[in-house]
Amino acid sequence: MDGKTRERTQEIPTVEIHQEEYKAMQNQLANASQQLSIAQAIAFKEKTRSEELSSLVNRLQADFDNYRKRMNEGNKKLKEDGMCAVLEKLIPEMDVMKQAIQTISDEKVAEGVKMIYRKFVDLLTAFGVEEIPALGQQFDPNLHNAVMNVKTSDPTKVNMIVEVFNKGYKMGDRVLRHSVVKVAN
Repeated sequence: MDGKTRERTQEIPTVEIHQEEYKAMQNQLANASQQLSIAQAIAFKEKTRSEELSSLVNRLQADFDNYRKRMNEGNKKLKEDGMCAVLEKLIPEMDVMKQAIQTISDEKVAEGVKMIYRKFVDLLTAFGVEEIPALGQQFDPNLHNAVMNVKTSDPTKVNMIVEVFNKGYKMGDRVLRHSVVKVAN
């Protein structure tokens, strides 16, 4: 064998080995490409699921915030309703004390009842209760309860309150007791 023939015989197996390696690498590349496609599909699916879960968490958080706000408002209203109920019961007792002050002849006893009366007034003031202005004011059915009417010849006094029988009280915009009044017609 000459040198050229020997080179050719040595080259042929090398080419066959390279072809087999090339085919194996192509198979590995195809497998890797297939695995990459599967991994991309899974990643897309998981990303979509993550976005859905994130959206769900945001909705749940917003729902909880709304629930908390509603509960706080409800609790505030219940607290205010409870305070108003108690204050509505105290107001008539103030009337009784005021009448008692006027009828007590013993000055020391009267002074003690006046002190208690002032404490009641201070208590109501501390809770934001204020007297509803009535005498000389225009009659307002939302604030006043007219139990008597009196004729007037003065046209500027029409629908004016001329006498207050019981003071009215309110806390903020909420009327605890309407003023009981006499109105000029």
